[in-house]
Amino acid sequence: MKNRNAVITFTTAILILCGWAGTAHAESNTISAIIPWQGQGQIFPVDIGKLRFLGALEGIMYVETAQGDMNEAFVRCPVVQDIDAADGSTSVTGNCEIVVSPEDTVFAQITCEGVAGLCSGVFSLTGGTGRFAGVSGSGQMTVRSPIHALAANLTDGTLIHAAAGILQIPKLTVKLP
Repeated sequence: MKNRNAVITFTTAILILCGWAGTAHAESNTISAIIPWQGQGQIFPVDIGKLRFLGALEGIMYVETAQGDMNEAFVRCPVVQDIDAADGSTSVTGNCEIVVSPEDTVFAQITCEGVAGLCSGVFSLTGGTGRFAGVSGSGQMTVRSPIHALAANLTDGTLIHAAAGILQIPKLTVKLP
C-alpha cells in the first residue's frame, strides 16, 4: 500500500499512473494543475483589426492531489492565438508536451475562447509514453495573459519574447488503462 501511494503521488502529480500493476480496469483521479508560463513567438496581422500570435508557451506544471501532495513537470505548448481588436475577443488552440522524465511524457490539446486577458476552454489529455501510455482525461481551464496589451501596437512579424501568463486546471480528470 505504501508503494502504491508513492506511485500515485508521483504519477498523479504529472497525470497519474495509479493502479498500473495488477489492475485490468481503467482508474480515474481528479487533480488540480497550474502552469505559470513564459511565451515567445511572432504577431502577424491576418485581417483588418485581427492579429495572430504564433509561438510557444513554456513553464512548469505544478500538480496537487486531493491528499495535498504536489509535484511538477516541464511543459511546452506550441499555440496559435487569434486576437480581434474590434471586439476584444480571442481564441487559442495548441498542443502540449508534458515531460516528467526522458521516458515518461504526456501529450495534451488546449482550446479556449474569451476576451482580452482571459480565455476559458478545455485541456484534454491525448496520450503518453512510458508509464503514461494510454492516458486520457480532460478538465476545464482558464488562461490569463496580457498578450493583447503587448500586441496592440506591434508591427508585422514582431517577435515577442516576454509574453507571460498562467494556465489553471482546477479539476483535471486523469484516466489510465
